[in-house]
Amino acid sequence: MNIESISDTILDESSSPQQRHDALNAFTTACSNFSGILPDPSFDAWADDSLLPSGVAINPEAAAHCAHDYQRSVVFIRGVYAAIKALRLRFADAPLEILYAGCGPFATLLMPLLGKFYPDELNITLLDIHQRSLDSAQLVLEKFGLGDHGVSTVQDDACVYKHPQKLHLIIAETMQKSLEQEPQFAVTANLAPQLIAQGVFIPQRIDVSLSLADLEKEKVFYDNCGTSNPTLLENSPGRYPIATLCSLSPDNAVTQRQAAQYNPHSDKLELEPRIVEIPGVANIEQLNAALFTRITVYESYSLEDYEAEITLPLHCYELEPLCGGERYMTSYQLGAYPKFNFELLGKK
Repeated sequence: MNIESISDTILDESSSPQQRHDALNAFTTACSNFSGILPDPSFDAWADDSLLPSGVAINPEAAAHCAHDYQRSVVFIRGVYAAIKALRLRFADAPLEILYAGCGPFATLLMPLLGKFYPDELNITLLDIHQRSLDSAQLVLEKFGLGDHGVSTVQDDACVYKHPQKLHLIIAETMQKSLEQEPQFAVTANLAPQLIAQGVFIPQRIDVSLSLADLEKEKVFYDNCGTSNPTLLENSPGRYPIATLCSLSPDNAVTQRQAAQYNPHSDKLELEPRIVEIPGVANIEQLNAALFTRITVYESYSLEDYEAEITLPLHCYELEPLCGGERYMTSYQLGAYPKFNFELLGKK
């Protein structure tokens, strides 16, 4: 399967899940053959991840493995393609300046799309903290016959990188579920102000909410129904939404960071805290507290609960055993390991 057919299959809204899986597998296999980098979850002992001041940058093998989170890859690739087409109409008189931050070794969210555009339509910068990823992406570009496209590489931390000119499109998907561990917030806050007016940042919005749910039953339900109607989960009788803890967008990231304050209890800089209360519901002992992540990639392209590894629920064991009426101070911790913190305040 060549890069054109891979791209066509991923972008075809009528293609089956199996066809999309096969196309992405063909893509990663070809990239691995070119570069020697094999997709691997690399979950053990940090496995050559880079521990940055604003979060963990996963290693090239783990970044390559993200392509096998199939629905995530398909939705992001389709969203990027739609954004580029919209921007080409909006800015028709000059090449688009595009930054792909945290591109990994295969530049998965952009590489399959390059053949859809003339080389003089796009000026692309691939940014990654790992030089090995950049070397791989450059090699893959050449091997796919896309070397005539204007692609440059920069080895730097996306949390502090400054581009020499304003950008039309920024692609930055550097996240785990519930914005934990990886530096998505810091990357967004740093890069979003570097967009040109009417430019596009992908993803456009990330919402993390706290709910009570029977996670075991939800998983069984989702495994049975697949992605056909994920909103049924949120509206099911066993789901009790509590609050949206964070909404991250390119428009509000800087403001939220500026309002962050030092918390002496955690010894960390934290976003503005909020108080949440555990609802008094029947059979609460059978429920779990969990964080749910939803992602608006671009316009109608989105990822809902359970549709990707980054939208799986994160079980909040620190809130259990659950007790109706208990109140918690919750805040999002910045720094080397971003995550949500919960401090028990007691009952009213």
